[in-house]
Amino acid sequence: MLYFMCRGEYFKVDEDGNMTQKKNSDFSGQWKFLGVSFHHCGWSIDIRYSEKTLPENLIGGLVWDVDHGTTRMWAGKYMGKLPRITQAWVE
Repeated sequence: MLYFMCRGEYFKVDEDGNMTQKKNSDFSGQWKFLGVSFHHCGWSIDIRYSEKTLPENLIGGLVWDVDHGTTRMWAGKYMGKLPRITQAWVE
């Protein structure tokens, strides 16, 4: 199981890419983690998620996901900056 922190919240991702908040016990199957990009103007994923993805390679990345069929890169601001992954690990 991959865990990461972004925007001050913890998330978890299973081996199939299903994603949820860490506090939730189950996955809906409607929210998938795709990977990360590192430049805010880049409109493509730099590191695609697989169960072999090294968590340290995700740190500093902008999250890409699919939520109920909509692909998106997380944007907005968190503490005055773009919301990037600040911690990532596997358990």
